[in-house]
Amino acid sequence: MTGPTKDEVFALVTGILRSEFDVEETLLRPEALVRDQLDLDSLDAVDLVARLEEETGLKVTGDALANAKTLDDVVRIVLAGLAGSSD
Repeated sequence: MTGPTKDEVFALVTGILRSEFDVEETLLRPEALVRDQLDLDSLDAVDLVARLEEETGLKVTGDALANAKTLDDVVRIVLAGLAGSSD
């Protein structure tokens, strides 16, 4: 059984960022800096983790996302978790 693609995970993450955090769609690029450009702080990271867990059943540690610099990093962390890797 194949897991979701990178594009599917990107769409999921950006959908959450648009709906839950009111991030403008024009800012949602893979290279966007999570803290500086998307203006997400550590509390937002906790909320994002909760929503990702709710949507995917994946257990993501707050530490993993705290180390994410870009939106692409977040997507890779989710993909790795869904693939069964520990990140």
